[in-house]
Amino acid sequence: MRVCFYTLGCKVNLNETGALEQMFRGAGFTIVPEGEEADVFVVNSCTVTNFGDQKSRKWLRRKKRENPGAVTVLTGCYPQAFPREAAAVQEADIITGARNRAALPQLVRAFSLDRQRIVSIPQHEKGEDFESCSAADFGVRTRAFLKIQDGCDNWCSYCIIPAARGPVRSKPMPELQSELLTLARNGYREVALTGINLSN
Repeated sequence: MRVCFYTLGCKVNLNETGALEQMFRGAGFTIVPEGEEADVFVVNSCTVTNFGDQKSRKWLRRKKRENPGAVTVLTGCYPQAFPREAAAVQEADIITGARNRAALPQLVRAFSLDRQRIVSIPQHEKGEDFESCSAADFGVRTRAFLKIQDGCDNWCSYCIIPAARGPVRSKPMPELQSELLTLARNGYREVALTGINLSN
């Protein structure tokens, strides 16, 4: 099956899309760029602004209209922060949040078999582990992105990030060192460290 990704938002989302692409490749899927025929369309959403939510819904609507038999997936910050609103997006066959994205290839295969809509948005929990997902290839980009931190505990009145990203947690150092070595072996001479609140 061919999978097309659409990424909105920050460098963390870019890193996570790279990790998702790697997971799908490992599960036997083929990644294709926007504009090519695909069987699965995945939007990795951003919800920092209402405009991001609108762009996610608009992209899914267009893909479902142009490819009525394809599997459409909404994942990322938008459904995590606003699960009820995201669940109402009928153009999405599968809706997940910002947790347990490693299950996405299996969810796509399950939906392909029975065509039963899947809404699975596990809520963030205090003390949860850092989501272990890494990207070792960023296509034609010369710089790699390495996510070392996630979440925020500040709960500022104007900011949705703690609801979307959960509590502060960091990538374990052995995992971080291993990923850096892999990126270096893959030819990346520059690695940008990313996170939601790197000051923590």
